[in-house]
Amino acid sequence: MITMNELKITLLGPSAVGKTSLLTSMYEQFKRISFQANLQLIPEAESHAILKKRLKELKSLTETFKVQPGAGIPGSSEVRSFIFDLAEQDKKPFLRLNFYDYPGGYISDKASPNERKFVRELMNDAAAVVIAIDTPALMMSKGKFNEYVNKPKQITAMFKEAYQDIREPRLVIFAPVKCEMEMTKGERAAKQLLERIKKEYADLLNFLSSPPLNSQVAIAITPVQTLGCVICTTIEEPRNNYLPTFGFRKISRNAEYNPVDNDQPLRYLLRFLLKMHHEERTPKFLQAVVSWIGLDAHIKNALTQFSKGCKNTAGFVVLQGRDLF
Repeated sequence: MITMNELKITLLGPSAVGKTSLLTSMYEQFKRISFQANLQLIPEAESHAILKKRLKELKSLTETFKVQPGAGIPGSSEVRSFIFDLAEQDKKPFLRLNFYDYPGGYISDKASPNERKFVRELMNDAAAVVIAIDTPALMMSKGKFNEYVNKPKQITAMFKEAYQDIREPRLVIFAPVKCEMEMTKGERAAKQLLERIKKEYADLLNFLSSPPLNSQVAIAITPVQTLGCVICTTIEEPRNNYLPTFGFRKISRNAEYNPVDNDQPLRYLLRFLLKMHHEERTPKFLQAVVSWIGLDAHIKNALTQFSKGCKNTAGFVVLQGRDLF
């Protein structure tokens, strides 16, 4: 009997940057497009309860609202695991996707050695790392508050600890969230978003592009419109901390929750997985998954069809490791 295999993915980013919202929208959007490849994504009961609660919050947003990332928002105080089973329609699951989230303090300057070690090992064991980036903090006021909100220096430090001895393929996805303003303005705005990521995360990108990581790590940028119905229009300077307040408004009075491109990180992940099927250097944590996919032509075809939907224009780009996709 063939048992289901697990693929580990680490969600990297400070508290309240939008990681849970990203997963919620990914799941909701997948339900609408899954028929295209005859696939279904089934959340585990506890994960489903968290996502359902978050979905209710996202759908109930008022016409205008304000957000101060990381301030006054209770982040998780423990490591959370969001589990999804992937299956063909009306069939038993063949792959488990385990997205690991952790308290934002684990990558802060005040993190204990054990907390940093935990995140380092989590990143090391995962096939992919998804870096959630708060786009308003990245883009508004010329990125003045990006370091305080998105903490690229701390994230870079974690990569330098976790990936220093990497000798097998890994996938790193930069996922700017809440980027409705940039992605609806056209190619020029999308290019500006891409260039700002390259600038603000230059140290990390330089590290990942150094030998031997440049032949082992694939890097993709996949902007996601977490809500699809709002744009960030204002920024208020912080009064007593370093965190600004962002003002959002709906694109129209009756605009409803309508996430866009939240499926793209998953498409890139599965495309990476399929490529590993053809690689002789298949990493240990993927061997069982890849070999099992090879036993079922229907599953392989379904994944292939779904992964063909990876976008590669208007802000979506593979920065490194095209041969790994």
